[in-house]
Amino acid sequence: MSIDPLRQFFSARVYAVVGASTDPAKYGNKVMRWYLLHNLPATGINPREPIVYGVQSLSSVSALLNQSGAENISVSVITPPRVSEVLLREINELGDKVKGIWFQPGSFDDATLSAARDGLNVIAGGRCVLVEGENGLRAAGKL
Repeated sequence: MSIDPLRQFFSARVYAVVGASTDPAKYGNKVMRWYLLHNLPATGINPREPIVYGVQSLSSVSALLNQSGAENISVSVITPPRVSEVLLREINELGDKVKGIWFQPGSFDDATLSAARDGLNVIAGGRCVLVEGENGLRAAGKL
């Protein structure tokens, strides 16, 4: 598999972890922890979890953009496919401020992927940030 989508993903300035969780048994927790352990500016997106690992969570990717004014965002997704599809509609409305989206295994289906806008760097197909993330960070010059 090509390293280029990973390099592009980790070239972002800000990261959102959609589905971040305080439950250590859930992958939303493991992925959020991975970003923080790698000193990446990550914000959890979960309307039901106000704080994950001491970082204030937000209710949506739009809220992250409104709060920080950030652009060049990459988004990790750890939600069921039906939630991921709604998220993609939100991301499509934000235009090119979101540069990449990484669907963790189980967070997407064909309908979800078909909703992605042209030009969005989509990583899917079983690739996991916990396994391949450091390769992407290296390729982006961040490790």
